[in-house]
Amino acid sequence: MQSEAKYGHENLRELGYKGQQDLQQQQSRMNTMEKTVVPWLEKEIKTHESNINALNNVFNAIKQATRSEEQAQQRHQLRRIRSTNINRSKNHGPDLSC
Repeated sequence: MQSEAKYGHENLRELGYKGQQDLQQQQSRMNTMEKTVVPWLEKEIKTHESNINALNNVFNAIKQATRSEEQAQQRHQLRRIRSTNINRSKNHGPDLSC
């Protein structure tokens, strides 16, 4: 049992454990970091999320504008084709080839 305790103690030293006072200092540093770094990181994350949402909105607006422009071009082409077909049928008269 004593050798196991000694082995455990050596393992703790290898892992960087230097005693109760050092542990308390490390815990204090961790608490300080938790109080300062975590809120800062949360704020940074929210800022980045906001930026991503803004970029996503811009991207969606561009996609919509592109779709609208494509649809307008397609409607214009259809009108041109219809107009051309109407003019051809007016110029040629009825098809009596049947």
